[in-house]
Amino acid sequence: MEGVLIPWVIASTLLLFLAAYWIYTLEKRFNGLEKQYKRVLALSESGDQATLADFLHRLEEQNTRLQAAEGGLSQIQGILPHIIQGYGVQRYQGFPNVGGDQSFSIALVDGCGSGFLLSGLHGRDETRVYAKPLVQWRSSYSLSAEEQTVVALARKMSGA
Repeated sequence: MEGVLIPWVIASTLLLFLAAYWIYTLEKRFNGLEKQYKRVLALSESGDQATLADFLHRLEEQNTRLQAAEGGLSQIQGILPHIIQGYGVQRYQGFPNVGGDQSFSIALVDGCGSGFLLSGLHGRDETRVYAKPLVQWRSSYSLSAEEQTVVALARKMSGA
């Protein structure tokens, strides 16, 4: 009988210590909450209406600021899709009889694929620059292979 009783005594002792620790933790938390409650209660009962009024005024100011910030955020979210989000650049030899990669193509696009494409063709005697509009990743003008490459680079960069 004594061999059966020892595990029960050990288990009961462990549960007793566990319960005591739990009660101690709850008591500590309760005391902290009670102190905070007494501070708030003392503030409201102290007759210091100016402090409460100031607190409410600051709370209203914060609410006004929050609403202004939310309005600004919605404006930014409306503008964000229309800023330059991708670009592509490539230099190449525009003509076979002109050395070096002096010709270039640059595409600047927003998240929707609208933007423009600049191409500069360098020859022996002159350099000509052409601009082509882009709408939804396409241009109303025909694109060279180099121009198609820079549009693809810009599209990849913008994540579309």
